[in-house]
Amino acid sequence: MTTVVQSFLQHHFSAPIKLTYIATHSERGKLYNSLFFTKSLIRIFFHLIIKRPIIVHVHMSERGSFVRKYIIFRMAKTLRKKVFVHTHGAEFKEYYLSASTVIQKMITGMLKNADKIIALGESWEKTLLQIEPKASTAVLMNSVPIPVNSGRAPDQTFFSILFLAVLIQRKGILDLIAASAQVIQEAKKQRRQVIFHIAGDGELMKRAKKLVADYGLSDSYRFYGWIGEQQKKELLFNADLFVLPSYNEGLPMSILEALSYGIPIISTKVGSINEAVIEGENGYLIEAGDIQALASRMLDIMNSPSSNEMRIASRKLAEDKFSDKQYFEQVEEMYMNSL
Repeated sequence: MTTVVQSFLQHHFSAPIKLTYIATHSERGKLYNSLFFTKSLIRIFFHLIIKRPIIVHVHMSERGSFVRKYIIFRMAKTLRKKVFVHTHGAEFKEYYLSASTVIQKMITGMLKNADKIIALGESWEKTLLQIEPKASTAVLMNSVPIPVNSGRAPDQTFFSILFLAVLIQRKGILDLIAASAQVIQEAKKQRRQVIFHIAGDGELMKRAKKLVADYGLSDSYRFYGWIGEQQKKELLFNADLFVLPSYNEGLPMSILEALSYGIPIISTKVGSINEAVIEGENGYLIEAGDIQALASRMLDIMNSPSSNEMRIASRKLAEDKFSDKQYFEQVEEMYMNSL
């Protein structure tokens, strides 16, 4: 969600659209965040009264994010503003099903009464309509800037596999490590070197490193922790395969970034990933948790003579379907139609 918000802030909108951004959450402690949100709420209220914007565009996931954005939603509707709710939460359906009756009514009320509910893909749109059939939805898939140069040319003796995500259970990092043992073993038989680049931090960092050591795979892994934009670009440029074996997603920005660099992708049949990974064309989709299938598909791409065709397909898909130019043309059209 942060990456999407940043793309809005960096985009130069056409007249008469003028964007004002007010953050409602920080990465600090609960007490600080409570005070931060209160201050933000006051700023939003006076902005709505004094500046009189026509549209309030909120970016929302689940749990605390939903509660904060629901308060803003009610405030904006009370002041007769049009509200666009941009949904990002990969676990929003699970949050709704496990929520109290009060929270469920708040969720359906927001979905029903918002002027536009923005979904990251068609499957995600269907999920939202299952929760509230009367929601006015629009599909707006995430986008990425298309780099001038895509990735490096394939190397027959060296194979680079990239995982770019926070290290938590939902992202499947432990599944990747378990599956990698077979890949590394097969590569050694072929006298090839495989390196798994793990970019991201999170609660499973120590456990992931220990599991790699227990398998005896430390020489084939590089853990980077949190990385900056330039290092991310370098890792993407040098990757031969991108792997994200998640258990739950919307449409991850990391997959779209991999597409833009022309990288084949292996991911899972969750969320709207199937709109970015076309089976057999630019990668493969497996069932979440299927470690053997994950290993087999990594080997398929590593040993495939057509992997370069997959690289070309990924890049073309990014250009045709996920470029930031097309994305903001859609955003501006939605805004202008509401003026």
